Order: sequence, then structure tokens, then C-alpha cells
Amino acid sequence: MSIYFDFHVLPNGRRFRRAVQEDKYEIEVILKNNDSEKLFGKIDVGSLIELATLSICMINDKQEVIGFMALCDYPDIPAVNPADWETWMRNMYRKFYLSRNTLFIHAMCCSHSVVGYFLEEALLSLFNNDVYLQQVILVVPPNCPRECVVKYQTIKKHNYMKNKAKRTDDDDVNYHYFYSALRQDFCPKLRIRRAVEEDNDDIVAILEKSCPKLRELYGDYYISEIIGRHPEMKRKIIVSECLEGVSGVMCLNSDINYAMLQNTYELDSYHGLQKSTPIERERNKRSNLLLRTFGEPIMLGKWSPFDITPHLEQEQVQDEQSTDNVSVRPRSPSKVDFAHRSSMRYSFDCLYLQGKNSDDLSEKVFISPVQSHTTFVDCLLDEDPFDYEIVNIDHHLLTVPEVLSRDFLPSNIKRQEIRKSSEPDDGNKYKRRTSMRIVRDVNENKNVKFCGEPNAFMIELFGFHKDVDDRHAFDLLEAAFEVMKDYDYCIIRVPCSGKSMPLLQHFAFVPTQNHISCEYSLYVAHRCSVLSKLRVRRAEIIDIPQIAQLMYSLDGRETMWSVENTILRRNELEAYVFLSNVSVVGIGILEPPEQIDFIRAKFNIDAHRIHKYHIKDQDYNVGFATLKTALIYPAFEPHYRFFVRDMMRQSGIHSLIWLTAYRNKWMAHKLNSFASVMIPLLPRMSDLDYAPVPELNKLHKLSHSLMAFSCWFISRKLTSVPKVTVDSRLVIVGASRTAMAFLNTLLFGDTSSYLFFTNVTLISPQGLPYVRNSKALAEMMLMKYHTSSERYLKSVPYTYYVNTVQSSMVEINKRQKYITLTNGSKYYYDRLFILCGKQYQHPEYLKDVLDKERIVKSGILEYTPLDVPQSFKEPSVNNFTPGNVFIVNNITDANKALNFVRSMVWEETGGLCGCLNSQLLEAFFSGKILVYGSSVNVYCCIATLLEMKVPPQNIIFIENFPPKDPKASRVSSFCNTYVDKTMQEVLCNLNITIYRAYYFQSWQLDCRDYVAHVQFMSQYRFIRLDCAAFFYYGRRGVNEQVFMAIHKSGMAYDGGVVIDHNFRTNDPNIYAAGPITRYHRRYYAATRRHKYYDAYEIGMKLGEIIRNELDPLFTNETNESAKEFHMNDRYNENDITCMAESKYEREEEETEFKSVPDFKMPIVKCCTLPGGLQYLEVRSPGMKVPHHYVQSLDYNGYIIETFKEGYFKMHFNKDFIVDGITCLTPEKYSLENFKRLYGLSSSVLSNVHLRYTTKRLDNLYKFFREPWAHFLYHDQVDELFAIVKELVPLGQPYGETIKDVLKVAVDKLDSTSLTYETTLEIRNSFEKSPHIEAITNYVIQWVSENDVLLPMYLQPSETSAYAHDLEKNPTFRRRRRSVVKMLAAIC
Repeated sequence: MSIYFDFHVLPNGRRFRRAVQEDKYEIEVILKNNDSEKLFGKIDVGSLIELATLSICMINDKQEVIGFMALCDYPDIPAVNPADWETWMRNMYRKFYLSRNTLFIHAMCCSHSVVGYFLEEALLSLFNNDVYLQQVILVVPPNCPRECVVKYQTIKKHNYMKNKAKRTDDDDVNYHYFYSALRQDFCPKLRIRRAVEEDNDDIVAILEKSCPKLRELYGDYYISEIIGRHPEMKRKIIVSECLEGVSGVMCLNSDINYAMLQNTYELDSYHGLQKSTPIERERNKRSNLLLRTFGEPIMLGKWSPFDITPHLEQEQVQDEQSTDNVSVRPRSPSKVDFAHRSSMRYSFDCLYLQGKNSDDLSEKVFISPVQSHTTFVDCLLDEDPFDYEIVNIDHHLLTVPEVLSRDFLPSNIKRQEIRKSSEPDDGNKYKRRTSMRIVRDVNENKNVKFCGEPNAFMIELFGFHKDVDDRHAFDLLEAAFEVMKDYDYCIIRVPCSGKSMPLLQHFAFVPTQNHISCEYSLYVAHRCSVLSKLRVRRAEIIDIPQIAQLMYSLDGRETMWSVENTILRRNELEAYVFLSNVSVVGIGILEPPEQIDFIRAKFNIDAHRIHKYHIKDQDYNVGFATLKTALIYPAFEPHYRFFVRDMMRQSGIHSLIWLTAYRNKWMAHKLNSFASVMIPLLPRMSDLDYAPVPELNKLHKLSHSLMAFSCWFISRKLTSVPKVTVDSRLVIVGASRTAMAFLNTLLFGDTSSYLFFTNVTLISPQGLPYVRNSKALAEMMLMKYHTSSERYLKSVPYTYYVNTVQSSMVEINKRQKYITLTNGSKYYYDRLFILCGKQYQHPEYLKDVLDKERIVKSGILEYTPLDVPQSFKEPSVNNFTPGNVFIVNNITDANKALNFVRSMVWEETGGLCGCLNSQLLEAFFSGKILVYGSSVNVYCCIATLLEMKVPPQNIIFIENFPPKDPKASRVSSFCNTYVDKTMQEVLCNLNITIYRAYYFQSWQLDCRDYVAHVQFMSQYRFIRLDCAAFFYYGRRGVNEQVFMAIHKSGMAYDGGVVIDHNFRTNDPNIYAAGPITRYHRRYYAATRRHKYYDAYEIGMKLGEIIRNELDPLFTNETNESAKEFHMNDRYNENDITCMAESKYEREEEETEFKSVPDFKMPIVKCCTLPGGLQYLEVRSPGMKVPHHYVQSLDYNGYIIETFKEGYFKMHFNKDFIVDGITCLTPEKYSLENFKRLYGLSSSVLSNVHLRYTTKRLDNLYKFFREPWAHFLYHDQVDELFAIVKELVPLGQPYGETIKDVLKVAVDKLDSTSLTYETTLEIRNSFEKSPHIEAITNYVIQWVSENDVLLPMYLQPSETSAYAHDLEKNPTFRRRRRSVVKMLAAIC
């Protein structure tokens, strides 16, 4: 979560920020010197920081906490229900406060040095940062001394009066009273009026800072001319004034090009920004079948529309008897409903769908907006909706089309509709897509023309004086709606490349239409969203008609039934409505959570919450609830988090989650308008080995029984974090591991709680790196990475936040900033990222280019007369690949190859492959499968073919090692003698034919354009092999089309795309990362190229750099262009490019001596080899050096090897730090967790080197799979080790950390005196260190926070029992070890 709250620096460097758990100890020190307990009772600081709606700290110039305040949206009175405090306040005090604009102080303290102004400055900061906050209330308990309150000078300064109970029978001195701080006393509204001609000079001066061209184009008096000489214009200018003159300006214009906006942006939700006609409103009302079914019975006086249910059932049965019986698979329950309770719930579907021929409701996709009432878009998903492209969450997820399928209507209603119209209704005919289209246009044959009067005005000019805070822009927005009384919408267009500003927090983002690129982003604000009173309450039966109107465009029977059932039967669901004045503008349904422990184990939800604070005073749901449905009009997007917060307040929960699998992601009753403000959770980075721990077996079984699903999360404290949008057009080319790590860091990293990217596009030939219905063996052909597995990728909601385009880049236009794809379409960008990596390529890869390069290197050049014109022929990139040749680079290629091999085996065995034993299969199957290459991927391919029951005698392995080029590296694929010998023996025992040191020459095609024969040549021999399928793992390189696009664009290329330390190319708007890059030679970093390091870490580093550059809260703004701007003024693109390039050149000169980034993650290879052997190699990052050379050095370190259950080798450096791991085992458990042992000290690994030396350890697999080692594989263990180094002794918040103490102790010693005995002395002295208690407490706390995945460790609730057993239990008599000694042994 962001700690940002207020960047305004007060005198003496004071400022406010959000409180975090690390502030707990400093705040507790302040509380000890305060008498705050008399005012607020006993204060649990940690709980307040975690559970309060907002908690802030005042810090001084030394970053020390000197004040603290925690606020909630309900009073801290035990007898008052938080859900009903508004009624209590109204009845007791005659105060009509609303939850939307009221906060209550639950705790407050400060140092004595700031007690005179702390409350004043805190309230000022609160009102400045929340424009909807109108009052902050301090409730004083009975018998509280007055000195505890009046010591804060603010109460005396503003002469606040006590607000006592108004009822005479409650007027008691021992009853609560409160003080109320009002916004007008701290942050008064601006004085706003219409502009006059005399304001011209002040307005021009304000606008000139960011729009100097206005004066150049229109002169010095253009404001005066707008006001005085052109009164017929539809422009109106309002200004805010102060004593010195005009302090702010906003120019409004109602003359809008509606056609351009409707053709560019998705404005169906807003009816094209035009007023609907009476005929349209009446037509919509009559066609609203939900209103007719659910709303009219309520309006006619019936208690429930389900009074007609028996008749519907009877008519339905009669109708079924007259129809043909068709066998249809029944609809399966959602697989995210863990207990499958959906199949047992009493549902309206039982009445309408029982026994009928229906499609799976999960197959529906809702795309177009909800509020337009004029569109009809109905599509079907593929069997795998992950392939569906989602352009922007605000349009494609948060809104739904105007559709109600007649297949699911009651039979009597259906017959009525048939009588009304003689024309067949095709609205219920859906077309199933068999494959994902490369270019998808949902607006085909859709030309919606909105009719009606204009209903919007736009903000053309806007600016403030430099001394006025931008957050006062909301006052101008309110005044704008007062001035433009005839319009309901206010729009504003901002440059995509510009920074976000506070005014945009009150607008809803509007995405562009598909395949339309615009350099401006559109935001819309509705009059009711800005001016009306908003509140949330439980749904009532009288709300049904308005909810039916809200869900007009949905097939929302399931949701309507849930609301009805909740209201009438008081079931386990809770339904809430969001009201604007008295109109229902949103509906939210909550249900009890399921399998919270499993959610915590699967996703990183504990990174956003501290579990122990949510357990207190809660039932088994630990303060959780699951969001079933949330639907709100998009215009109220600025208030989404308030709706969430108030639902949590009224339901008594602290956290809200939303689960959706791809089978029900687009169902109407699973719709979630809150996804844009909730935090998308990433799956955990590691998958623990559950087998050795019985407590985790249940989670393991549940994980394998469920399909992949995504999870969103939001807590009460996160609802007070304002959302900031980034509209920059980010285009990523490639879907490599680097690209996915970049997206994960950018979109789902630490800033996901407040930063929202609206325009991210991924361009890749196969789209996102997963496919529908992927075969289990397909992943076996590739390297195993947990973050690249199918279940991990399908659990990350990329489709909500990333536009995916299946195509390849063929051209880069740097001047106009767009790229061209193979289909001819153009995609404009503000920042372009080339992250495509290197893949295995066609044998004829860049043949013309490489031949010419070979000629140049040989020194034999052909004479070319310069006076004779030469025709330049662009190298061809369209290499034909026969149907039985497979170059496997990704999961799509693997599935394609496996399908071909399976079909080939099926044809040759006559469809009996599954019924034949190995000997009969060999007799039937005669085709030869050739596998060519020398990388580890070749062995993965052979292992996969063997798993597919391909006879080993039909597999021919051609190894091109050593390389044909004598200058190439001679390092083998495994770089381990034992593994190499084992693989040779396995292949020999399997009777696989092997040709070593042979190199591909050519192939011959048959009449079907399949490869029939392949020719290879060694140094002494030529062979010609028959071929049924050919797997080619030869040359690796950049995609040919991308390679040509890079060179034609003029980007610097020196054996790779030339980049600087920030990953920028010679164009400041283009970035590159991965193995296709090379650092500029001025860095002298030829040995530190990206290809020598982990691709995922490189992507994470790039994501952090870009995120910090685009984050307006953490980027220094050198100019004030975000403050005021001109909407219609454009710079010349040539000037902009020249300015950017010159700026980049200046930055190059300034940053010439900056070093390149350091990468520390190891290089990991994990895969399955022939013979069912699992292989893992973990080595240090950097250039690969043969092991035998490293081990021949004097300082090579220490090696331990065991051979039980397989081969396990660990290499330690001279400091006994693990820097290499090699595993080869036939066991079936995952080896990927062992990579986390890299970089750990032998003492942390329970002194493994001593155990091995003393021959007490002969099985490293068993040793590292024991329960004690599970914490090493936790994805947050690095955080544990890092924080332990920074801990200070208890009770000494400003003491020295253990890292500093050890550094001082080591610095006193010379290198010669640092012996093993000295190390033991330092370790023994550590047992008496005051840090040990702090470390012990933190380790136990960390274990308790991760109790779901670490149930085998000592929990805080068990420490007393452990201490008792330590003294009394005879088991411990032989060896008593306290927690302190156990920790000291590993430190």
C-alpha cells in the first residue's frame, strides 16, 4: 500500500503520511507520555493501523513520527452499532450526518513539542485530501477530564461547543458528547464567479505558464474577446478570486463534436452524451422484461413476483411435453464455489431452467455498456475464455449489454413475445468462435446514432495560480455544474502522455473503441456524482423496480432472485443498494467466504493485510466476505470505493474478495464493477511441497480439484486510498518471461492499490502465453518455471488490464510514434517496449543477411562500382515451414506438435494406440521422428515423445555438439559429468539412435509439402534420414520481422539493441530488455549482457523503473503542465521528437558514468529428462563457466554430493554460501523449490556442511524436504531475512540495528585475525545481545502471520505450552534448547 497522503511540507519539515506497522513502536512510545487512554480507552496501535479507515502520522524532517491519528467511519462507542450510527446520531443529537462525508477520531496522540498545532494541521490535511469529507468528529466518553481535550489548541481556537444529546431523558453528565470539526473552518470553498473582461490579464498570466501558444495564436486579449465580443459563443468562463486577484480559471464550452466523440470513445454507457427522447424512454421501459417480471408486481401491490411461480412451473411442464426431447449436458456449478453449494442453493434458475435445453450460462460474454439502453451485443466465449480480448476494464468488464436471452424466459412470457411480433427474433442465436481472431472488432455492423438534445459540456481551459492547491479544483467543478444547468455530463480530454491531476479523481475514465488510437483520454463526470447526496443501505423490497431498471441490459434473473431471496427469506446473502438522493444507482451482493485458508495459501493476500488483527472478535470467516455481484452505473466510478467501504461497515467485515474462474468470469450474476478499484492478487511465487506435511494435504488436494481462478481483494483501509490513472499508451512487443515479469511488476506490484493503467497493449504472434485446452504433456516440452506455468498465468487477470493483439511487428515509425503489424494495422505508443527475446528459428533464418556478414568477415569483398545504380533487395523473411517440421518455442507450438504426433500415431496404429502394449505398438508404428539440437530442450522433447508412447526405436537424436563454429563455446548443455553420463546411459538403454557431431544441411519435400528426407553432415560423413516428423532446435535468434523492423527504424544495433542503464535505446521513447539487447560500449559491460541473467528479474527491474517514472506520486514534476492545459492545441510532432532527442542526448552526457543494474537472482533450469528423470540446475548469474574449471581453482569452495533418491550436489563458496545446485532424480515431487536454497548460508541450512562432513547426512533430498525446511521455500522468506537485519532492541526505537553492530565488530578486526575461532566468539556474544529478544519476537510473529503454509512451526498460542514441556516433559531432558538458542544456532 502507498504511504502517500499529503506531500505538502509544513514548517520545520513536518508533513503527514499514512501510518504503517513499522510505526507501531514509535507511536507506543508517544502514547506512554500521553494521557490519551482517558479519552480513547486502551489503544491497540497495530490493530488501528490495520483496521481503521484512515490512519496518518506526522513526521519531522528526520522522518521520525511525532504524531498519530486514526479515523474510522463509525463512532468508537461499544453500545452503538456501526451499521446504524447515522440513525443514532439523528435521534440523539439531531445531526443529519452521512457516512460519505463523516469520519470519527478513534485515537490521537502527539509529542509535547507539537501539541499546540498537531490537531490543526492534521485536520487541514484531512480536509484537503478528501474533498467529500465535511466533518471530523471527536467523541468524548463520560467522566473524561476536560484537560485531555482542551490541551489541543484547535478546540479553543475555533471555540467548538459540546454537542450533547437533545433528548431530555438522555441529558446526563455521564453521557457521551462530541466535538465536530467542519470543513468550512479549515478548508473554505473558493470564491467563484463568472469572469469579466477586466480579468483578462490575470487569466492570461495563469494560462501562459503551460500554454504559451495561446498568447502567440490569439494575442494578449483573447479572454476579453471571448467574454465581450463573442457573447453568442457557447463558452462560459468561471474564475476563483482571492485578495490579490484571480487565483483560478475554468473555461467551459457546450459546443461539442458529438459525432467525433461517439466514433472514438465507448460512450454507449452515457447515451452518447445526449438526452434520450421520450419515445426512447418509453420503448426501453416496455422492452425491459426484468422490470415486467420483477418490478411490476411490486408496483401493483404484490409482495413478490414469485406469486406466479407455480403457474410458471405448470406451464413450463406442459410446454416441455410438447417439445422434442433433446439430451443436453446439465449445467455444472461454478468451480470457484469450493463446496459446490451453488448446486444446492434454492435458485430462480430451478424454476426457469429445470428440464429445459439450455446453454451454459458461463458461455455468455457481456461487452457493451449498461446505461445506454440502445445496444444489442451478444457474443459467445470459446471453450477457454482466456483467449478473449478485453480492451479496457471500464468498458468490457464493468458494463454489460442490453440483452435478455429469450431461451431463458418463462414459457408464458415467451409465447406473449411471439404473438407480438411475427418476425423471428435472432437475439438468442449465438455464434461460437472456434479460434481467437487476430483482429477482433465487436462493433461490426454497428452504427449507433444517438438522437436527442446535447447533454454535456467540456472543460477547455483550466488552471490555478501557483500558490493555490490543485485539490481545490473540485470547487470549480461544482460551480461548473451550477453554471451549466441544462447539462448532466461534464467531459474533459487530457493528453495520454500527461500526468494525472487531482481533478480527474472526480471523473470516470472512458476507453476508446477497438482499434482506434487517440492521443487524448476522455473523462466524464455526472451531475449526480458531483452534487448529490450518496449513501448505502440494505436492499428493500421497494427497491426491486429500480434494480430491474438498473439491470435492464442484463440477463439478470439470478441476481434478481438473489436480491429477492435475501430480502424475503433472510438467507446467508446480504444485498445493498447505492443511492444517489433517492435513486438506486448500484447494487452489491455479499456472501460468506469459502476456504479462506486456501485463498491465503494460493494468493499473496497476506502482503496486503496482517491476519492476526482480523481474527479478533470475528467468527470463522475472520472478517472476510465474498463479493457475489456488484453493478453500478459507470458515471459513479469515483465513488466505487465508498460503496465498498460502506458495505463493509454495515456488514461488519474488514476485507472483501472477489473470485472468478474463466468459466463464470462473464456471467451476469458474477459481474463486478469494483474490479477497477480492487487489488488484483498475484499467485504465490512458489508452490510448496505439501507431501511431507499432513496438515497441508487438504490444501494440495483442493488445489488440484479446482480450475485456475483469479482473486481481487480490498480492505477497509484501502478504501481511503484515492485511485490515480495513468493514460500513457504502453505497447509491449513480445510475451516472453521478461515481458510477463514486466507486466506483473507494473500492473500488479506494490502500487496496484492506487495506480491504474488504462492503456497497456501486448503484441505477440500467439497473444498471452497460454492456450485453451492445453495438453498436460505440452508443458513438459518446455523449461519449468512456476511463473510461466499454465495455472499461474491463468490465475493472473491479464485480460482485465491488457489489450492483447495476435500479430507481429514489421515496422517502427519513431517520428510519428507508431508500429505497423503484419496485418497492416497501426498501433500508436507513448512508450514502446521490445521484450520479445530470442527463440529457435527456421534453418534458413536471415540467410541473406548472415551470408553477407560471413563474406565481410572473410575479407573477400565483391567489387561494386559506385557510379552504377544498384537495386537493393530487402531480405526475405517468409521462410516456409513444412507441416511436419516443428520449432517449439512456446506452449502453442508444443500443443501443435503433440497434436500432430498423436494423430500420426493414431493413423498408423489404426486408432488402437491406447490398447496396444509397447511391442505391438512398435510393430504398427514405423515413422521416424528426428530431433535435432544440443540444448536441454532437446532432451525435454525426447522425454515428451516417450511419454506419448512413441517407440524409442523410432526416435533419432541428432546432436550438433560440439558446435560447427570453432570459436563457439564448448560448454555442454548440462555442464556436469555425472548428469552427462547418466543421460548417455539412459538414451542407450532406451535404444534411441544417436548421431553426434552432425549438422543439418537440407530437407526434401514430398507431394504433400511434408519433409520426407533430411540430410546431415559431419566432418567425415553424410547421412540421409527418412522423416515422419522433424523437431528442430538449431539456431536461436530474434524474430525475423522484429529484426528487420529494428534495423529499418535506425535504432542502434551492435550485436543486440543498444541500451543504457535504464533500458532505453537511442530513442528515448523506446525501451528494450532481454537477450536481444547489449549495453552501450561506454559502460564496458560486455560480460553483463541480459542474456547472462535471469529473464524474470530483468523484467521486474524494468517494471520498477517505468512504474516510478509514470507514478505521479513519486516522480518529481519539473514543470506545471498538469496544472493547466489547452485541450485543442497541438505541438508539431517533429518539434516534439527533436526536443525529446536533444533532452535524451543531454541526459546521456549527465549519466555517462552511471553503472548498469545489478542482477542477483540465479539462473535456473528445471525440466523432465528421458527416463522420467527430473533435472534441476541452479547457478550464479553471469557468463557460464565449466564446472571442472571452477572446481580446479584453489578458492573453489566446498562441494557435497549425495546419491540416495537420486543425485544431489551443492556447491558452497569460501564463505559457505550456496552458489550452485544440481539435482537429478526419478522421484515425482517438484524440484523447483530447491532453487530457494541458493544464496543461503550453511548455518541457515542447519549446518548442512557439518552434518555432511561428520557423515550424519547421506540424503539431501530427505533432509531438505523435512518440515523444518519449509520456511526456506516460502515466497516471503527474503523479507524475513532482510527485516531481521534491520531490527533494533526492544524499547530502543532509535537504537542500532544488528547489522550495524556486527559491522562495527567486524571492522575492528583485520582480515588476518578473522578466523573461525573469532567467528565463534562473535556468535557466542550474540546470545547475550539485546537484539535476540527482538529477533525472537519478530520470527514468531512472522511464523504466525504465515500459519497457513507453515503449520509445523511453533505458534504464539503454543509458546507457553512449549515452555512448560521444556521444563517438565522428559523428552526435553536430554537436550534443552530454548528459542533463543535455536535462533542463535542459525544466525
